[in-house]
Amino acid sequence: MRKLLRRPSPAMVVACLALFVASTGASTAARHYLITSTKQIKPSVLHKLKGAKGPPGVQGEPGEPGEPGEPGEPGEPGDQGDEGLRGATGATGAKGGAGAQGSSGIVTTGVFNGDGGTSPPNSNVWVFAGPIATVTTTAGQRLTGAAEVPLYSTASTGGQVFYYGLCYQPSTGDVISNFAGMADSFGKAYPERRSFAAAASVVPGAGNWKVGFCVINYLANSIDAGVVNGWVQVTN
Repeated sequence: MRKLLRRPSPAMVVACLALFVASTGASTAARHYLITSTKQIKPSVLHKLKGAKGPPGVQGEPGEPGEPGEPGEPGEPGDQGDEGLRGATGATGAKGGAGAQGSSGIVTTGVFNGDGGTSPPNSNVWVFAGPIATVTTTAGQRLTGAAEVPLYSTASTGGQVFYYGLCYQPSTGDVISNFAGMADSFGKAYPERRSFAAAASVVPGAGNWKVGFCVINYLANSIDAGVVNGWVQVTN
């Protein structure tokens, strides 16, 4: 009896097709396999792939220096720091010894005190009005003094001008000179007593000197002096 051939079922066809795709896909993937690490290569094959070390390259010429950059903008000022703590007060140092006393510079002092005299009228020279003191100076030493005396002119109508000041004269009786010359030494005579004061300094040179309050009386009337109080010092 002859056997009839059966047709393959749809499931059998799908299974055969999947087997074919799987077998051909594996061979295709093998032909395009990517090597991503040397660990995938056999060591003996990897050793043969290494070539000889090439000679070192020639060093190139250094390049031209670049242009300097633009200066940067100044930074913002920082905040002020906190004030530091005040240090402890140090111990008081030992008191130093007393220094030697310096020279006062005063060589001698003379005093003139007593009733004044009368200055004659119509005079153009200095005259002493009252007592004087006598002192001695060497070259370069200075005379410094002051005096005060009340002056008046009984016959004056008031406000008549005269000159006064401190004067010195050689003890031999030569010309009387004013310490300050004629500058700022004028006053006005009145019928009643008014006090006049003078103070000045001068370097007269070496010599013996008479020193006292003095007057030049240009008036037509005499000038009377009350009690004179004055002093003079010789200083280096």
